[in-house]
Amino acid sequence: MEPPLPTADVEAPADAPPPIAKPRQRIPVVTLLACAACISVFIGLSLEDDTRHWATLSKWGFFSANRIREGAYWGLITSAFVHLEIWHVAFNVYWLYLLGIRLEREIGSLRWLALVLSSALVSSAAEVTFAGTTGIGASGVVYALFGFMWVTRRRFPSFQSALDQRTIILFFAWLVGCLFLTLSHTWNVGNAAHFAGLLFGAGCGAWLIYQPRRSLIATAVSVVAVSSFVGLFWAPWSGEWASWRGYRAYLKGDFKSAIHWYQKGLELGEDKVWSWQNLAYSYYALGEAGHYKYALEFVRGLDENVAKQIESELANNKKK
Repeated sequence: MEPPLPTADVEAPADAPPPIAKPRQRIPVVTLLACAACISVFIGLSLEDDTRHWATLSKWGFFSANRIREGAYWGLITSAFVHLEIWHVAFNVYWLYLLGIRLEREIGSLRWLALVLSSALVSSAAEVTFAGTTGIGASGVVYALFGFMWVTRRRFPSFQSALDQRTIILFFAWLVGCLFLTLSHTWNVGNAAHFAGLLFGAGCGAWLIYQPRRSLIATAVSVVAVSSFVGLFWAPWSGEWASWRGYRAYLKGDFKSAIHWYQKGLELGEDKVWSWQNLAYSYYALGEAGHYKYALEFVRGLDENVAKQIESELANNKKK
């Protein structure tokens, strides 16, 4: 015989634990805004007449390395939201959303935003430092999110659904594959941004979960960050940086220093036509006629039109 059903409310024992409410899912607002920003900038650029000029690109937050060195440091962040190809924006937005919604729900919107902005700075700066060009796209940020979640996936079970073994292999295979394609001169990829983003994100994740070693981990993360930024101010291994120093010296009227840096840029592989063109201007401004004629004829051997441009500009300056 079954016991009768209770006809009144039954009070729980005084020592019974309170019921566990189902956790409320945060709406990943910042992730959605970041994805929307990438898509909006891509659409805006697609409507421009010419995306090959810096005047157009800078309107949407993508600046040259020299412009950033001259103070447009916000470009390190805004360039992460700029994409020029449909496959690029689709690939990055997909992973930004897939990884971002889980990470934002676990660590909160403010921490997620801090991680994204700092990883954009570090990964973009790494491109300037090690590649001499401005990084473009959110790949460095995506690798930072991946690195953070990969290291902390056992602490946050929700990460494991996004980072199964196949996805982890995909990310590391893409990392190595892009490096191979760049070194083989098949396809130029922002490898510095990928590696810097991965190391920075993984370091931030390690700092969170390995509390006894936080000081050591913080030091390692700081080394990654500082190494990424050093090229903004000092990069003697870079022909692009040497040429920028020469250009700045020329604008200041220090033509001897300009010649030194243009020659250094040539030694480091900077564009010959551009370098010799600026050497010709520098020798002319310094009054070294022999060196000017030599540089002009060298330019003529490389590009007749540029040589004519030099002669025309200097002739017009004489008339003025």
